[in-house]
Amino acid sequence: MKNNLFKLLAVFVVVSTLLSACGAVAPAAKEPAKISVFVGFGAGSDPDSMEALKKIADEFNSSHKDIQMEFTFSTWEEHSSKFSTLLAGDLTPDMAFPIGIQGIAEFYDEWIDVSPFIKADNYDTSDFYGPAVQLLQYKDKTIGVPVGVYPSVVFYNEDLFDKAGLDYPPSAYGDPSWTYDNLIELSKTLTLDENGNDATSADLDATKLNQWGWGGFCGPFRTVPGKFGGNPLGMDADYKTAEMDTGGYLEGAQFIHDSIWETHVSPTSEELSSSFGGADNPFEGGSTALWECFSWMAYAYPTFNNFNWNVAPIPAGPQGEIVSPTNADTFAISAHSKHPKEAWEVAKWLIEPDMLKRLCGIFGCIPSRKSLAENWVKDMSTEYPNVDFQLFVDSIQYMDASPNNEQWVPNYQKVWDATENAADTLRTDGAATAQEVMDTLDAEVQGYLDEYWASK
Repeated sequence: MKNNLFKLLAVFVVVSTLLSACGAVAPAAKEPAKISVFVGFGAGSDPDSMEALKKIADEFNSSHKDIQMEFTFSTWEEHSSKFSTLLAGDLTPDMAFPIGIQGIAEFYDEWIDVSPFIKADNYDTSDFYGPAVQLLQYKDKTIGVPVGVYPSVVFYNEDLFDKAGLDYPPSAYGDPSWTYDNLIELSKTLTLDENGNDATSADLDATKLNQWGWGGFCGPFRTVPGKFGGNPLGMDADYKTAEMDTGGYLEGAQFIHDSIWETHVSPTSEELSSSFGGADNPFEGGSTALWECFSWMAYAYPTFNNFNWNVAPIPAGPQGEIVSPTNADTFAISAHSKHPKEAWEVAKWLIEPDMLKRLCGIFGCIPSRKSLAENWVKDMSTEYPNVDFQLFVDSIQYMDASPNNEQWVPNYQKVWDATENAADTLRTDGAATAQEVMDTLDAEVQGYLDEYWASK
């Protein structure tokens, strides 16, 4: 009996020892997926925003055990080179957030299609503005879900209208008299030289203006052609033939040229740099009556402090088009992410209504969820009670969703730079005709398209 007990005890010791030695066989605790979120393609890299985003990351991490997120930051000026460096070093962040349409275009092949995630989760996009959803649906993939939008409106200086004894522009969309032609006629009365002559007078001295009726468009030239019935991309649907010397591109160029050099209601590039006291826009100094710009101009509202101002709808073009050029933010998941599904989960959490409201407060955008519009208008109106912020929301239905003014084209950066250089020529060289400038641009862009397709 003792021998049997001794044998059992020995077996027990051996088994216990083996189990202890084989502890490594037991399942190890699973490490959480670490999601790196790159901030730099859009807003969010200023010190206050970085601090706010770090707090949001802490909130996520404290409530999620299987996924942990971390924001990494870059300035806008360095975002492209920094992201390229990370990409080359196999250190690509899992996700870019926020990122605009231009940022998507810069690294178009890097972003994955999120439509399988949307389908698998039966993710409800009905609360997002339809044009904003459409904006992210490309021919071959869907990149992201809308985060925020920045539609355009016409800012106007009420004091200059009052001084001239003129009625303010329309306060809502639907007025058939509100066209770009009528805007120019109105701007003539609001353009003054140093002797008080307006642009309807034969005595106007266009070399000595101190007030302009029309500050022009604040965005890139590609925001203009759609207003005149053209394709903002300036090429055919196959991206193989440039179409910048005709149609909406030419009419838009002619409009800019004439507003500066013929009617004199808009400042030249030289006047923009010399006549506005160092301001980074022609409106804040109080010497411009009307100006079209995006809602991201909110960062400068505190500088509009020496006059009363409000906003008006986007006018109709000659063919009746009303186009509110719009910038938009989304997220984009990298093709090099080791955890794309987890990155999708982070993105979904970030765009839940309560979190999206906070983030849009940080980024300065209008929330892309319709359910948040009323509160956004209320919050903005509390700070600026005399401004019609509902008009910004109303402008979303007129956004240039497809194609968008920042959308991808072949040889993207070269085409973009060429187009902006042409627009600068229109504003600096009064001797150059719009047709000459657009002919030169068309030939240059055709070369870039041919170069791109020859490499494919």
